[in-house]
Amino acid sequence: MKFYGYVFILCLIIASNAAADNRRYVWTYEYQTLSAGKGEFEMYTTLSSLDMQHSKGNTIAEHQLELEVGMTDRFDFGIYQVFKQNPGEALSYDGYKLRGRYRLGERGKHFVDPLLYLEYKGKADFSEHEIEGKIILAKDFGKLNIALNPIFVYEYEDKWEYQTEYALGTSYEVSDIFKIGMEAKGGKSGNYIGPVIAHGTEKFWMTIGSAFKVGTVKEGKPEFQIRLLLGVEL
Repeated sequence: MKFYGYVFILCLIIASNAAADNRRYVWTYEYQTLSAGKGEFEMYTTLSSLDMQHSKGNTIAEHQLELEVGMTDRFDFGIYQVFKQNPGEALSYDGYKLRGRYRLGERGKHFVDPLLYLEYKGKADFSEHEIEGKIILAKDFGKLNIALNPIFVYEYEDKWEYQTEYALGTSYEVSDIFKIGMEAKGGKSGNYIGPVIAHGTEKFWMTIGSAFKVGTVKEGKPEFQIRLLLGVEL
Protein backbone atom coordinates (compact mmCIF):
# COMPACT_ATOMS: atom_id res chain seq x y z
CA MET A 1 0.00 0.00 0.00
CA LYS A 2 2.97 2.34 0.56
CA PHE A 3 3.90 1.93 -3.09
CA TYR A 4 0.45 3.13 -4.14
CA GLY A 5 0.84 6.18 -1.89
CA TYR A 6 4.14 7.05 -3.56
CA VAL A 7 2.49 6.84 -6.98
CA PHE A 8 -0.27 9.19 -5.79
CA ILE A 9 2.31 11.76 -4.65
CA LEU A 10 4.13 11.46 -7.97
CA CYS A 11 0.83 12.06 -9.76
CA LEU A 12 0.30 15.29 -7.83
CA ILE A 13 3.82 16.49 -8.65
CA ILE A 14 3.32 15.83 -12.36
CA ALA A 15 0.00 17.67 -12.24
CA SER A 16 1.73 20.95 -11.46
CA ASN A 17 2.98 21.08 -15.06
CA ALA A 18 0.24 19.28 -16.96
CA ALA A 19 -3.29 19.57 -18.29
CA ALA A 20 -5.90 16.84 -18.39
CA ASP A 21 -9.43 16.10 -19.56
CA ASN A 22 -12.00 15.50 -16.82
CA ARG A 23 -13.90 12.22 -16.56
CA ARG A 24 -17.55 12.61 -15.57
CA TYR A 25 -18.08 8.96 -14.65
CA VAL A 26 -16.30 6.04 -12.96
CA TRP A 27 -18.16 3.10 -14.54
CA THR A 28 -19.41 4.63 -17.80
CA TYR A 29 -17.19 5.72 -20.69
CA GLU A 30 -17.80 8.99 -22.50
CA TYR A 31 -17.23 10.12 -26.06
CA GLN A 32 -13.59 11.16 -25.82
CA THR A 33 -10.09 10.03 -26.79
CA LEU A 34 -6.67 11.57 -26.33
CA SER A 35 -5.27 13.67 -29.16
CA ALA A 36 -2.35 12.33 -31.20
CA GLY A 37 0.90 12.44 -29.25
CA LYS A 38 -0.74 13.16 -25.90
CA GLY A 39 -0.37 10.93 -22.84
CA GLU A 40 -2.35 10.54 -19.64
CA PHE A 41 -1.78 8.72 -16.36
CA GLU A 42 -4.80 7.47 -14.41
CA MET A 43 -5.24 5.70 -11.09
CA TYR A 44 -8.29 3.65 -10.14
CA THR A 45 -9.12 2.57 -6.59
CA THR A 46 -12.20 0.37 -6.24
CA LEU A 47 -13.57 -0.93 -2.93
CA SER A 48 -16.15 -3.73 -3.19
CA SER A 49 -18.14 -4.87 -0.16
CA LEU A 50 -19.66 -8.36 -0.25
CA ASP A 51 -21.97 -7.43 2.65
CA MET A 52 -23.17 -3.82 2.67
CA GLN A 53 -24.21 -4.02 6.34
CA HIS A 54 -20.97 -5.62 7.54
CA SER A 55 -18.05 -4.35 5.47
CA LYS A 56 -15.33 -5.36 7.96
CA GLY A 57 -13.69 -8.53 6.63
CA ASN A 58 -15.88 -8.44 3.52
CA THR A 59 -14.26 -5.72 1.42
CA ILE A 60 -12.03 -6.25 -1.61
CA ALA A 61 -9.67 -3.48 -2.77
CA GLU A 62 -8.55 -3.24 -6.39
CA HIS A 63 -5.97 -0.78 -7.70
CA GLN A 64 -5.31 -0.06 -11.37
CA LEU A 65 -2.53 2.04 -12.84
CA GLU A 66 -3.12 3.10 -16.43
CA LEU A 67 -1.02 4.83 -19.07
CA GLU A 68 -2.94 6.17 -22.10
CA VAL A 69 -1.38 7.39 -25.35
CA GLY A 70 -3.11 9.16 -28.23
CA MET A 71 -2.09 7.30 -31.39
CA THR A 72 -4.17 9.50 -33.73
CA ASP A 73 -6.72 12.22 -33.07
CA ARG A 74 -9.44 9.53 -33.02
CA PHE A 75 -7.64 6.47 -31.63
CA ASP A 76 -5.92 6.02 -28.28
CA PHE A 77 -4.38 3.02 -26.52
CA GLY A 78 -4.08 2.20 -22.84
CA ILE A 79 -2.04 -0.25 -20.74
CA TYR A 80 -3.22 -1.16 -17.23
CA GLN A 81 -1.46 -2.90 -14.36
CA VAL A 82 -3.97 -4.37 -11.89
CA PHE A 83 -3.43 -5.14 -8.19
CA LYS A 84 -5.92 -6.72 -5.78
CA GLN A 85 -6.27 -7.19 -2.04
CA ASN A 86 -8.77 -9.74 -0.73
CA PRO A 87 -10.03 -9.50 2.88
CA GLY A 88 -7.25 -10.38 5.31
CA GLU A 89 -4.66 -10.86 2.56
CA ALA A 90 -1.72 -8.87 1.23
CA LEU A 91 -1.84 -6.77 -1.93
CA SER A 92 -0.95 -8.90 -4.96
CA TYR A 93 -0.55 -8.54 -8.71
CA ASP A 94 -3.79 -9.48 -10.47
CA GLY A 95 -2.93 -9.08 -14.14
CA TYR A 96 -2.86 -6.56 -16.95
CA LYS A 97 -5.20 -4.99 -19.50
CA LEU A 98 -4.72 -3.64 -23.02
CA ARG A 99 -7.37 -1.23 -24.27
CA GLY A 100 -8.10 0.66 -27.49
CA ARG A 101 -10.75 3.33 -28.22
CA TYR A 102 -11.76 4.73 -31.60
CA ARG A 103 -14.06 7.71 -32.14
CA LEU A 104 -16.39 7.57 -35.13
CA GLY A 105 -16.68 11.04 -36.63
CA GLU A 106 -16.66 14.23 -34.59
CA ARG A 107 -18.81 15.41 -31.67
CA GLY A 108 -22.28 16.49 -32.79
CA LYS A 109 -21.98 15.01 -36.29
CA HIS A 110 -24.50 12.23 -35.64
CA PHE A 111 -27.72 11.91 -33.62
CA VAL A 112 -25.52 10.39 -30.89
CA ASP A 113 -21.73 10.48 -30.63
CA PRO A 114 -20.42 6.89 -31.17
CA LEU A 115 -17.12 5.37 -30.03
CA LEU A 116 -15.80 1.79 -30.26
CA TYR A 117 -13.98 0.25 -27.29
CA LEU A 118 -12.03 -3.05 -27.17
CA GLU A 119 -10.17 -4.42 -24.15
CA TYR A 120 -8.16 -7.56 -23.36
CA LYS A 121 -7.50 -8.64 -19.78
CA GLY A 122 -5.02 -11.39 -18.94
CA LYS A 123 -3.20 -13.07 -16.07
CA ALA A 124 0.56 -13.27 -15.70
CA ASP A 125 0.46 -17.07 -16.14
CA PHE A 126 -1.96 -16.87 -19.12
CA SER A 127 -4.48 -19.05 -17.25
CA GLU A 128 -7.41 -16.65 -17.72
CA HIS A 129 -8.45 -14.38 -20.56
CA GLU A 130 -11.17 -11.80 -21.02
CA ILE A 131 -12.17 -9.85 -24.11
CA GLU A 132 -14.52 -6.94 -23.60
CA GLY A 133 -16.14 -4.83 -26.29
CA LYS A 134 -18.21 -1.71 -25.77
CA ILE A 135 -20.24 0.57 -27.99
CA ILE A 136 -20.10 3.99 -26.39
CA LEU A 137 -23.03 6.22 -27.23
CA ALA A 138 -23.15 9.73 -25.80
CA LYS A 139 -24.92 13.04 -26.28
CA ASP A 140 -24.57 16.53 -24.85
CA PHE A 141 -27.62 18.71 -24.21
CA GLY A 142 -26.00 21.96 -23.14
CA LYS A 143 -24.48 21.27 -19.71
CA LEU A 144 -26.20 17.87 -19.45
CA ASN A 145 -24.43 14.73 -20.68
CA ILE A 146 -25.95 11.26 -21.21
CA ALA A 147 -23.79 8.21 -21.99
CA LEU A 148 -24.79 4.58 -22.62
CA ASN A 149 -22.37 1.63 -22.89
CA PRO A 150 -23.69 -1.73 -24.13
CA ILE A 151 -20.96 -4.22 -23.11
CA PHE A 152 -20.09 -7.63 -24.58
CA VAL A 153 -17.78 -9.88 -22.56
CA TYR A 154 -16.04 -13.17 -23.49
CA GLU A 155 -14.27 -14.87 -20.56
CA TYR A 156 -12.04 -17.94 -20.50
CA GLU A 157 -10.94 -19.93 -17.47
CA ASP A 158 -11.75 -23.57 -18.21
CA LYS A 159 -13.97 -22.71 -21.18
CA TRP A 160 -15.18 -19.65 -23.06
CA GLU A 161 -18.28 -17.96 -21.66
CA TYR A 162 -20.24 -15.01 -23.03
CA GLN A 163 -22.32 -12.40 -21.25
CA THR A 164 -23.75 -8.94 -21.84
CA GLU A 165 -23.61 -6.02 -19.46
CA TYR A 166 -24.36 -2.30 -19.52
CA ALA A 167 -23.34 1.02 -18.00
CA LEU A 168 -25.42 4.20 -18.12
CA GLY A 169 -24.60 7.67 -16.83
CA THR A 170 -26.08 11.14 -16.79
CA SER A 171 -24.15 14.15 -15.51
CA TYR A 172 -24.73 17.90 -15.16
CA GLU A 173 -21.97 20.50 -15.34
CA VAL A 174 -22.53 22.78 -12.34
CA SER A 175 -19.38 24.77 -13.13
CA ASP A 176 -16.20 24.45 -15.19
CA ILE A 177 -14.60 22.37 -12.44
CA PHE A 178 -17.56 20.58 -10.82
CA LYS A 179 -20.05 18.02 -12.21
CA ILE A 180 -22.64 15.81 -10.49
CA GLY A 181 -24.60 12.86 -11.81
CA MET A 182 -25.91 9.32 -11.47
CA GLU A 183 -24.69 6.03 -12.88
CA ALA A 184 -26.25 2.60 -13.31
CA LYS A 185 -24.58 -0.64 -14.35
CA GLY A 186 -25.31 -4.32 -14.38
CA GLY A 187 -25.76 -7.68 -16.02
CA LYS A 188 -26.81 -11.20 -15.12
CA SER A 189 -24.89 -11.01 -11.81
CA GLY A 190 -26.87 -8.00 -10.56
CA ASN A 191 -27.72 -4.35 -11.07
CA TYR A 192 -26.40 -1.25 -9.35
CA ILE A 193 -27.01 2.50 -9.16
CA GLY A 194 -25.32 5.38 -7.37
CA PRO A 195 -24.25 9.04 -7.48
CA VAL A 196 -21.04 10.32 -9.06
CA ILE A 197 -19.11 13.56 -8.51
CA ALA A 198 -16.36 14.93 -10.77
CA HIS A 199 -14.01 17.75 -9.85
CA GLY A 200 -10.89 19.20 -11.39
CA THR A 201 -9.12 21.82 -13.40
CA GLU A 202 -7.22 21.54 -16.66
CA LYS A 203 -4.17 20.41 -14.69
CA PHE A 204 -5.63 17.67 -12.54
CA TRP A 205 -8.99 15.90 -12.07
CA MET A 206 -10.63 13.37 -9.80
CA THR A 207 -13.97 11.56 -9.90
CA ILE A 208 -15.66 9.48 -7.22
CA GLY A 209 -18.72 7.29 -7.71
CA SER A 210 -20.63 4.54 -5.96
CA ALA A 211 -22.82 1.58 -6.88
CA PHE A 212 -25.55 0.26 -4.57
CA LYS A 213 -27.22 -3.03 -5.43
CA VAL A 214 -30.75 -2.95 -6.82
CA GLY A 215 -32.64 -6.09 -5.83
CA THR A 216 -30.52 -9.21 -5.39
CA VAL A 217 -27.03 -9.95 -6.70
CA LYS A 218 -25.33 -13.24 -7.50
CA GLU A 219 -23.58 -14.99 -4.61
CA GLY A 220 -19.97 -13.81 -4.35
CA LYS A 221 -20.70 -10.51 -6.10
CA PRO A 222 -20.50 -7.18 -4.23
CA GLU A 223 -23.53 -5.51 -2.71
CA PHE A 224 -21.82 -2.10 -2.75
CA GLN A 225 -18.87 -0.51 -4.55
CA ILE A 226 -17.08 2.81 -4.45
CA ARG A 227 -14.49 3.94 -7.00
CA LEU A 228 -12.07 6.86 -7.07
CA LEU A 229 -10.34 7.99 -10.28
CA LEU A 230 -7.38 10.35 -10.41
CA GLY A 231 -6.02 11.59 -13.73
CA VAL A 232 -3.28 13.83 -15.08
CA GLU A 233 -2.13 14.48 -18.64
CA LEU A 234 1.59 13.88 -19.17
